Amino acid sequence: MADYLYRAKITHTEKTVEQLYKMQYYVYEKPRMILRAVIGFGLVVAAVAAAIPTWGKALLLLLGAWLLVSRDFPAAVRADRALSERRAKLPDMSYGFGSDRVHLSGEGSMDLPYKKLTRLVEDRQYLYLFVNRNSVCMMEKASVKPDDIMAFAKFMEEKTGLTWRAEKSFLSMSIYDLRQAFKDMRGKK
Repeated sequence: MADYLYRAKITHTEKTVEQLYKMQYYVYEKPRMILRAVIGFGLVVAAVAAAIPTWGKALLLLLGAWLLVSRDFPAAVRADRALSERRAKLPDMSYGFGSDRVHLSGEGSMDLPYKKLTRLVEDRQYLYLFVNRNSVCMMEKASVKPDDIMAFAKFMEEKTGLTWRAEKSFLSMSIYDLRQAFKDMRGKK
């Protein structure tokens, strides 16, 4: 399978590993993120409204504010753990996109049939090909060759039967996004 229709790559750094774990968390752990936000908001409201000593209010406010602003803290912990286990030996990954599969090479090599992919996700800099919640391929958009990201996106949609998604913030989530998040949670078992 030496003739690839598209190629892409990534040179992993601490920043890319952190971004990878954050994206995994955003894609598969939205219900947990929502729960953390609701609990944080509840603690802030309790700190303001409850008739408790000032030190108790301060504690509730501090904990509530931390839950509200640390929405991806579990992802950061996972990334830190992965980075410390690797001891700075981060892979350079290359991808070759053929007619029926993706060839991955870096820390070894393997072929991945397109039908095994479950999600196509993008952000400003990277493309993510999810197999499941624990297996994802990450590549730099700028590395896609030939240099036609729109044609590549269409190619991937045709090969996988999936649609590219851009992960959304809480404020821009729709009912469909929430429903999908809870469906993912049920499928976690």
